Amino acid sequence: MAQVKKERLIDSGINVATEVTDSLRTQARQVWLATLGAYAKVGKEGAAYFKELVGEGQALENQGKELISEQVDSATSKVEQFTAELKSRVDSATGGRMQKVVGSLEKGRAELLGRVGIPSRSELQKLSAKLDELSASLKDAKLG
Repeated sequence: MAQVKKERLIDSGINVATEVTDSLRTQARQVWLATLGAYAKVGKEGAAYFKELVGEGQALENQGKELISEQVDSATSKVEQFTAELKSRVDSATGGRMQKVVGSLEKGRAELLGRVGIPSRSELQKLSAKLDELSASLKDAKLG
């Protein structure tokens, strides 16, 4: 009888050990599958999340560019307004003499450049037009 109890006890221990081992295997497999699932999910959602971050970054960059553009336009407008007001004040304070002085300086500069042998803008434009005509004539002569 003691032998039978001993065998039952051993069988019972073996059954418990087998159940524990099977349970551990099942749990280990579930952990493995959960890890694979998490890896796959991060791979799929990670790419989508990255694209979302890029889109938000582009939107923020565009907002920054718009803000800077608005500020530059505002500053440019203020500078132009200030320049116009200053010119108006100078003209009214000098009674138009400033324009005469500027014109006189421009005329003197052109005369000085002419004396040194530097052609004026209009002379350069005329020369350029003549060169274009000559080039066209040469081209026609070669083709003809």
